[in-house]
Amino acid sequence: MAEPTRMGRVSAVANGTLFIGALALVLVVWVAVSRPFDPPRQTPPPVHLDAATARAAAGLPGYPGSVVVLTYHAVSDADHAGSTLTRRLFGEHLAALAAAGYRTVRLADVERLIAHQPVRLPPKALLLTFDDGTLTDWTTVDPVLARYHFTATAFLTTSKMVAAGTPSYYLSTRQLRALRATGRWEFGSHSDAMHDQVPVPGDLAPALVNRILVHGEQESPAAWRSRVRADLAKSQRFFRHVFGRPASAFSYPFGDTGSMGNAPALARELPGLLRDAGFGVAFTGENVPTEHVNAVSAQSPRWTLDRIGVRATTSVSDLLEMVRGAVPVAPPHDLAALPWLGDLADCAHRPGLLSVRSDGYGTCLLGEVNTSQWVNYTVRTRVTGVNRHAAAVIAVRDGAGAGHRGRVEVVVGEGSLVVREQIGDDARVVLARTALPASRAAGRTVLIRVHRNTADVTVDGRRLRAAFDPRLHEGGIKFGIAADGGRRTVVYHRPTLTPDTQRNR
Repeated sequence: MAEPTRMGRVSAVANGTLFIGALALVLVVWVAVSRPFDPPRQTPPPVHLDAATARAAAGLPGYPGSVVVLTYHAVSDADHAGSTLTRRLFGEHLAALAAAGYRTVRLADVERLIAHQPVRLPPKALLLTFDDGTLTDWTTVDPVLARYHFTATAFLTTSKMVAAGTPSYYLSTRQLRALRATGRWEFGSHSDAMHDQVPVPGDLAPALVNRILVHGEQESPAAWRSRVRADLAKSQRFFRHVFGRPASAFSYPFGDTGSMGNAPALARELPGLLRDAGFGVAFTGENVPTEHVNAVSAQSPRWTLDRIGVRATTSVSDLLEMVRGAVPVAPPHDLAALPWLGDLADCAHRPGLLSVRSDGYGTCLLGEVNTSQWVNYTVRTRVTGVNRHAAAVIAVRDGAGAGHRGRVEVVVGEGSLVVREQIGDDARVVLARTALPASRAAGRTVLIRVHRNTADVTVDGRRLRAAFDPRLHEGGIKFGIAADGGRRTVVYHRPTLTPDTQRNR
C-alpha cells in the first residue's frame, strides 16, 4: 500500500505545480492585457545634411507676411503606406527647414493674418500640420519637433480617437492632452467620420463632398446638408469634451473641396456650414501638389487655404523645391536683369535690354517664379523692332506663377494698339483697340498700369483703357513677339516694374 500512496503524493505535487504555473501564466496574461496601452516615445535618429542640401536650404527665399503650410500624415519605419515617411526622412525634412531659417507659427497667427489683423510673423514663417491624428504624432513626431523647437497642428478625425489605454493606430484622449500640455501642439478637425471613400452612384468617393448612396438611392440635397451638419457638430463636441473648447480650423478629408464631385453646387455651401459649426478657416491639400501652391497670405481665401502635401517619396530636395515655388517673390524693378526663359522664342538679355526673337508667336517668361503677390503695378519700357512684320506683346497679370490660367496682353503694332485677354484655353478676346501714329526709328514708349481689373495703357501719348476679367487678379509679366514669318526681333529697352504700394494694401 506504500507505493500507491507515494504515487498519489507525486501526482498531487505535479498537479499543484501545474495549477500554480497555469495561474501564473493567467496572471501574466491578465496583467499584459489589462495594462493601459502606453507605447514608448522614440528618440529621434541623428541627422546630417550634406553640403549641397544645406546650401539649397540656405538659399530658400523668405517673404514677410506669408506662411508656408505643410501637411504630413504618419511617421514610421514599420508602416509602408504612401503617406507615411520614415523617421530618418522626416528628421531630414525638419532639419532642412530649420537650416533654411524657417520658424513655426500658430493657427492663431494664420487666422489673424487672414482677418487682416495685426500679427508678427518671422520672415520665413511655417505652419506644420499633421492629418488624421495617428499615434506617431505622440511617439515619433513630437520628439523631433522638440529637437528643432517647432510647433504643429494635428487635424483629428475625431471618431477614430480612442479612450486612454486603448491599443490603436490613432491617438488616445490621454495622449492628446499630453501633447497639448507640451505647448507644441494645437488641434483642428478633419471631420468626425467623413474621412472615408463611400459608395456614390457608380463609384466610391469622399463622403463629405458628395451625395452618397443610402439604401441604394442617392441622398437628397437636404439629407446631405443634415449629414454634414451632424458630423461637424459631433466633431466639435469631441473638442469641447477633450480640450474644453471647439476647434477653430478644419482640413478637408482627402484635401477635397468638392469641385470635382457629384454635387459641386452643394459643396459650395461648405464654407457656410463650416462657419455655422464654429470654424474660422479651412485647409485643402493632402497629396503632393500637381498644380501651383501659394504660401498663405492676407489675400488667401479663408475656406481654401493652400497646403503642400508631403508623401513617403518626397525627398528633401523635392520638399525644398516645393517650398521655394510656394513663396511669393517680391516684384523686381529691373526686369532686364531677370533670368528669362524662351517659349517658342530666343531670349537674350544684357544690362538694360531684353530681346525676343521668333518667326511666329513667342514669349520670354520667368519659369518657376511665384508672382502671386504681383497685384497692382506699372510697367515701363521703350520698344524697337516693331513693323508691319512684327508686333510687341507685353503680358501682365500672367497666371503662370500665380495659380490661375490666363493673362492680359498689350499688343503694340506698327499702327495699332490692342488690349486683349485670355482665360485658360479659351480664345483670346479683344477688350479695346485704337490706332497709333506712325512708328519712329527711336521706337515706341510704352507705359502699362494695372489696378484691380483695369489696365491703363499709354503708347507715344495715345491712351487706351480696358477692363478685364476679375479672375486675372494677380500675376507677373511676359515679354513677347508676334511675327508673320521669318526670324524677327523685338527689343525692350530698360523694362521696369514699379509696384503700386498704396493700391496693394
